[in-house]
Amino acid sequence: MLHKTKAIVLHHVKYGESSIIVTLYTEHHGRLTCMVNGVRSKKPRFSATLFQPLTILEIDFYSRPSREIQRLKDALCPLHYQSVPFSFSKSAVALFVAEVLFLVLREEESNPVLFSFLYTALQMLDTSEEGSSTFHHWFMLQLTRYLGFFPPYSQFDGSALPSGDLQVFSGLNSRSAEALKTIALNPQSPPDLTGLSQSDRNELLESIIRYYRIHVDGFSRLRSFTVLQEVFGQRTV
Repeated sequence: MLHKTKAIVLHHVKYGESSIIVTLYTEHHGRLTCMVNGVRSKKPRFSATLFQPLTILEIDFYSRPSREIQRLKDALCPLHYQSVPFSFSKSAVALFVAEVLFLVLREEESNPVLFSFLYTALQMLDTSEEGSSTFHHWFMLQLTRYLGFFPPYSQFDGSALPSGDLQVFSGLNSRSAEALKTIALNPQSPPDLTGLSQSDRNELLESIIRYYRIHVDGFSRLRSFTVLQEVFGQRTV
């Protein structure tokens, strides 16, 4: 059966001499894996740039329930990023976000509310001012709303001491803790945290990553994290 849907590229790997297997998160079918033939041939039907992480696509694919890997029929990019491919910092953030999504988005069913959040957030990354060094902090924390483990508001209003899984945030210094609160209470868009130091950003991101590890099986050390640190001049804690 032929299906049409919007999709976000999460990851791809080479297959054979000229093909790739691409992992997508789609508006109508959730996580989807497709074979794309001939991408690496001399006269490819599709440009390899279509399958870079976080590219937004409109695709047609053939679906067979008995198969884990479906076959892509057509793909086009209706929305081209204007700044992400040309900015070292935004490209690093995009790779990091793509790896996070690859690890956490596992459901093979429609979730249009989640897809809408992703679609809007990625456009925010593209149109934001250069040097949006806390976009990924905001993105990861807000994503937990859709994954089902957003921290309770008591963590941010000071009415209760952190307990259980929230203890990963208990060691934050006052600046990082205030930034966490500001991010949590701004679900519509990333707040301006340009005054936050590199070490504070690093501490905050490490705590959010640890929080994900508690809730997501297999959420191991992110390979793209090292690149992110190098771009923003951060140090591993």
